[in-house]
Amino acid sequence: MIIVVAGNGSNSGKTTFIRVILSLYPDTFDVIKLTPSDKLKSTIVIDREELLKDGKDSAFFVCEGAGKVVWIHGKVKDIGSLLKSSLAQLGDNIIIEGNSALRYIKPDLTFFITREPGSTVSKSAAFAESKADYIILNKTSVNYSRSGNILNISLPGALADPGKFADEFNKILRKFK
Repeated sequence: MIIVVAGNGSNSGKTTFIRVILSLYPDTFDVIKLTPSDKLKSTIVIDREELLKDGKDSAFFVCEGAGKVVWIHGKVKDIGSLLKSSLAQLGDNIIIEGNSALRYIKPDLTFFITREPGSTVSKSAAFAESKADYIILNKTSVNYSRSGNILNISLPGALADPGKFADEFNKILRKFK
């Protein structure tokens, strides 16, 4: 199963959502973090020391129980080939963080994380939102609720105590397996 976690930019809650999934399913998923930027050298980072640097999303993934963690960064034109190369070396259950993944693969399940509905500003976020199976509205203080494919949740709260969200997420995964 391949899950893509996309979002409406930095600090939307993508990494926290992946951490929630990893806490619910320890040792089940490998994780790929995509960082397209023409300012970065194109490379695939698998070195544990580099992945565990303070403040890196990859450190959270390693510490939350991801099987393998891969950080792909670099030129936009190279992301697709680097992603496909990485996918070939990972297990059957993979979570990919990054809107750009949706340009190169068709995942089994896509979540789009945002703080406010309708606040999508970038082209990549709008594209990712249009491909999403579920929209996660990451609210700071809301009990879990669902309306169709829109899930209202405090992701930091779900990380501390997944509660009802854990049951709902299990139902969602069963539909896509």
